[in-house]
Amino acid sequence: MVTPGRATPGAMFNHVLWLILVYLHPLSAARVSDLINVAGDIASTDATEVEAELLAAICIHESRCTPKAKGLDGSVGAFQVHGGPGTAEALRRVRWSYGICGDLSLYAGCGRCGACPEVVDSLTDPSLPRK
Repeated sequence: MVTPGRATPGAMFNHVLWLILVYLHPLSAARVSDLINVAGDIASTDATEVEAELLAAICIHESRCTPKAKGLDGSVGAFQVHGGPGTAEALRRVRWSYGICGDLSLYAGCGRCGACPEVVDSLTDPSLPRK
């Protein structure tokens, strides 16, 4: 049985791989192999189609889907998240950010919703400067 909003793993894999390949136009077999692995990682989660598309877009934006990428802020992996380079951690953070802010503000490292950890801490701890 297929859950509403959730494609079969094979269909999800094909959809995500197509999105990534169309955007990145890989020129080597090794690069195609990396992208196949990223698409497989996304398809192996319990992400809905919309969440899978968000993960693909984040992956393209953050690292151009490079599994061993290293960010300037110390983040690692294709999704450039702290706390774990994996797809499951990226999906958890997408859901967390949408749950609190209704968008990817928290995933991106703070935003306009006011629920950013630094903002909340500055409002609750009088020893910290207000943000």
